[in-house]
Amino acid sequence: MFALLQACSSVNSFPSLARAGSSVSLLIGGSEKARKDTIEVALIDANGVYWDLKAMGLVRSVFNIQMDAKSVGNNYSSYIDLFTSWAYGHELLQTVLVADLPVNLPVGVAEIIINTNVDDNTALLSAGIISVKIEIIEGAGAPDDFAYKSSLGDSLNADFSRLEPAPYAKIDFGHYDDFAVLIGAVSLEIDFDETVVNPDDININVPKSSVRGDMLGAGKFTDKQRMVNWRHDGQKIFLDIIAPQGINPGYLQAFIIYPPGLALNPDIMITKADVYTVDGTSMGLTPSINYFP
Repeated sequence: MFALLQACSSVNSFPSLARAGSSVSLLIGGSEKARKDTIEVALIDANGVYWDLKAMGLVRSVFNIQMDAKSVGNNYSSYIDLFTSWAYGHELLQTVLVADLPVNLPVGVAEIIINTNVDDNTALLSAGIISVKIEIIEGAGAPDDFAYKSSLGDSLNADFSRLEPAPYAKIDFGHYDDFAVLIGAVSLEIDFDETVVNPDDININVPKSSVRGDMLGAGKFTDKQRMVNWRHDGQKIFLDIIAPQGINPGYLQAFIIYPPGLALNPDIMITKADVYTVDGTSMGLTPSINYFP
């Protein structure tokens, strides 16, 4: 759990012992942008032979998990543990990699090398390269189906694609700055192509932050409060955010989420943006919008 708090990278895989051909999972930091399609994963076996797991089609999934909002870690960790993710431009996330091992690896200690190829990973050490040890033991393994029982009692295999991010447009109000003017209210009008995406299939997520205080000491949980309301009229989205106590722009983001597999880009764009300080003064701030993937 402590690793999840800091969105760390693994020292060893899980499991730390594995047979050739079996499945492993690894913690690879915390990144909003990391994707199975763009990550690089390789393995150097006990004989020094290089295996490109990505090129071999053995990378099964890259996805994010989060702590329970009620957990001790989410509420009472140190400032630096909770702030680090926001300093990298996203909420607190733990990124997980699931991969299969080649079937004919030799016995001995191997090294898995991961490059997430992103600029927002909280484990960005050694130019973004993460190295994880794994011991290959005797015997033949097989890929894990990660079978589970559904609520109806059916036996199913895990579909990791359902854990991976849906397409979205991210609205940003700026990076964290200790001296930034606090935002008191936001009113956005957002256009999209209703011939490409069903308006009722669009959802919006505005992440919460449990960061409080600063390096000098704990502050109030109320510092990051914000109230969100949004709707659509079939042609435009109307998003309103109110933070009566003021919120640092670095803690304010919105994600316009839409279904995968659309024939065209839904052309999501901000057509009107009103951003105010706590006292009602217009900030003249135009939030940015970027598509992922």
